Amino acid sequence: MNAPIVNGATTPATASVTSASVARPDRPKLPEGAEYLPDGSVKVTLLYPVEQKSVVNGTPQTEQVGSIVLNRLKGRGITEMLNAEGEGNRIRAMLEASAGMTGPKADALLGEMDGEDFLTLSRVASTFLNRGAKTGQSS
Repeated sequence: MNAPIVNGATTPATASVTSASVARPDRPKLPEGAEYLPDGSVKVTLLYPVEQKSVVNGTPQTEQVGSIVLNRLKGRGITEMLNAEGEGNRIRAMLEASAGMTGPKADALLGEMDGEDFLTLSRVASTFLNRGAKTGQSS
């Protein structure tokens, strides 16, 4: 049986879909603290966890967000990113779409996130774009 070819790289025919993260030549190198998950998404561990506050049934709740999972962007997310006014808003729209976040919860989380973590997330999310397509960031 011949091994399948993915993005020009031969992969073993017996490769398990649930195997641990393995370096693959068809995937961009990620910044420190980010790792590929078996489904192709990327888990980013925040250097500075964000305290997320909410009210559930009238009771105040606090949750520490220490990591965020980013996924490949879909057409709707790309459209929202491209339609956003200003570079910062485009990056934020890209992050919200990639993380599946919307509304006040996304505003609170991204608004309180440390700048270094925010920039790391933006670098990771941009790897899902075609060979680093521009989000308005200079290389």
